[in-house]
Amino acid sequence: MNPAKILRFVALATSTALIPALVFAQEATVMEIVTFQAEDGADTASVTAALAPIAEKMGQYDTLVARAVSEGPDGTWTMVNYWTDRDAMNRINEEALTWPEFGALPGVANLETLQMQQLDIAASVGLDGE
Repeated sequence: MNPAKILRFVALATSTALIPALVFAQEATVMEIVTFQAEDGADTASVTAALAPIAEKMGQYDTLVARAVSEGPDGTWTMVNYWTDRDAMNRINEEALTWPEFGALPGVANLETLQMQQLDIAASVGLDGE
């Protein structure tokens, strides 16, 4: 990942108030991986601008303990969310579709390319080596 993309990732991550996210990811029981392509003509700034208010609102729930968002070299966007409760995750994801904050996403993300995996976490390693 080039330095500009790293800075964009850090700016988005810190703007969501979920950093230091990885410290809390150890509490998670479910990892959700979401990928999508941007709409034609949507640049990085417009995608991150559309994702930021959604991340901020999701960050208000104590069951979402960490989130990372990145843009890959092929233009694929990846979000990795760490949740402490699968039922709450499913409920919040369903509710999110009705939030006003979600309204900007269809204009910048090609939702036909959206793929989602929700995986139970089998093991977690602490950042401090524990």
